[in-house]
Amino acid sequence: MFSKFSKFRVPVAVLASLAMFVLSMPGPNFSGLAWFFLVPLALLAAAVPAWKTWLKASWIFCYFGGVLMLIWLRHLYPPLGWVAVFLLPLIYTAFPFVWMIFLRVIFPKCSGENPFPQRLLGLLGLAGLWVVLEWTLTWFLTGFPWMPLAATQWDFPAALALCQYAGPNVVSFMIVFFNLALARYIRRQFIEVRREIAVDSGTAGTFPPLRFLRSICPELYLALVPVFFSIILFAYSCFEYNRNAEKKFSFAAVQTDFDPTEKWDSARQAECASTVARLTRSVPAAADFVMWPEAALPFSVEKNGTSGYDLFQEKLSREIKKPILFGGIAPVPGNTDGYYNSVHIVDPIFGLVEEFSAKRHLVPFGEYVPLAKIFPLRKVVPIAHDCVPAETAAPLRLRLGGRVVRAGVLVCYEDVFPELARELVCAGADVLTVVTNDAWYGREAGAYQHMAHSVLLATSLNVPVIRCGNAGWSGVISPIGQIQKMADKNGSIYFRGVQAFDVYGWKKAERTFYARHGNWLIALGAVLFAAAIFSATRKKKFSQQHLQI
Repeated sequence: MFSKFSKFRVPVAVLASLAMFVLSMPGPNFSGLAWFFLVPLALLAAAVPAWKTWLKASWIFCYFGGVLMLIWLRHLYPPLGWVAVFLLPLIYTAFPFVWMIFLRVIFPKCSGENPFPQRLLGLLGLAGLWVVLEWTLTWFLTGFPWMPLAATQWDFPAALALCQYAGPNVVSFMIVFFNLALARYIRRQFIEVRREIAVDSGTAGTFPPLRFLRSICPELYLALVPVFFSIILFAYSCFEYNRNAEKKFSFAAVQTDFDPTEKWDSARQAECASTVARLTRSVPAAADFVMWPEAALPFSVEKNGTSGYDLFQEKLSREIKKPILFGGIAPVPGNTDGYYNSVHIVDPIFGLVEEFSAKRHLVPFGEYVPLAKIFPLRKVVPIAHDCVPAETAAPLRLRLGGRVVRAGVLVCYEDVFPELARELVCAGADVLTVVTNDAWYGREAGAYQHMAHSVLLATSLNVPVIRCGNAGWSGVISPIGQIQKMADKNGSIYFRGVQAFDVYGWKKAERTFYARHGNWLIALGAVLFAAAIFSATRKKKFSQQHLQI
């Protein structure tokens, strides 16, 4: 298929893979394309193109895939957002680009002339390398693990059933393994089988075997096993969930839909506070508590503070006779220049609760300026004071009548870091609570991409996830990945309003294997990759020695 490299075949392969990759993302929502997007590039690699051609094609795919995935960043601090659109992929393109290099090294060794164990090890090793590189993004340069392949399956929960055993990375592993196995199957059918039949047909006295026997490709059949198992497990989970789920509570999400800079304008603050109060008073009576988004109003949250914000909230909570869980900004004791991006509870009986939760993983150049003491970056980035990260995490205790709900709080984009959520669940959280503000990124795919990570957390940790955003995606996700979103009459998630949700969970929720044991799949992936690269290079050395003899 790719034996002759015309000037069209390489760009067609790159563009086909690039189009399927981008369209599989939340937003376009063609999630099924994720299971095929690597096939054109894998077929290209199998034909052993020149390294110069391969590196150029790989870089184009990786870089422009990142640009198109993050194009919504252009709305952030215009025109600085455009810098992020084109600069951020330059940094993070390095990781899939490394994978592409090893695809060119290993995948050609997975041809039919090599034994099945070596072929299978090559595919598994490449899938293992992919998840290792995805994990690397959780900490490299403070971490930005945005949109792992698993997140493309947010609207197909049957593909996420195995997350409870190995975390979100297992879905990425399955997708890559299936892509490579399918490419192996296509090459087997259209190149290797035809070549073998032609050779046998040209040999006197040789009768060609049945084409069916020649077309057998066990790699593809093995790649289908975890997919079918995930679907069967999901069906069983749905059956069990319908029998053993119970209502935990109801909450009302208040989506303010403020312009991201509007509420910080001192001339508009009274108007914004009035809007929040009006929306809060309209919550349905059946809701057990009210949830506001991240930094709902730009006032310092402190008991008996000079702003009087605590009195405003306590009065409102008593008026509606419900607790309010809200995002705010809190002072840091002993640090007049810093603040916490925090989440608090105000109770109709006890008032503003002293206990609060603060964000642990901050956004560089969004909440603090790295190296600001060395370089004059504050002249470019409009941040006067840095946010301070919290050092510990514990669920907030939310009193709902005579019972207590332990809410594990994730602020802003913390739900893209599975380890943060895992720590909260291991600390006793009954529900994961995400307060965020995606209004910075326009009304495009950014909010959907962000929400997809919350779906992965729910299925990995077996707990419901509730979300409230200033603008974007608010709603609830069940422990098996079922979704209820807040939307207007036209189905849009971008609007100002209030909606109540009933939240269900397991009657007796147990910690998942992933919650107890963490990222064991990453270690296995590294071992598989090391074995695969050793096998591929050992074969090459053997062949060179054989030729010399």
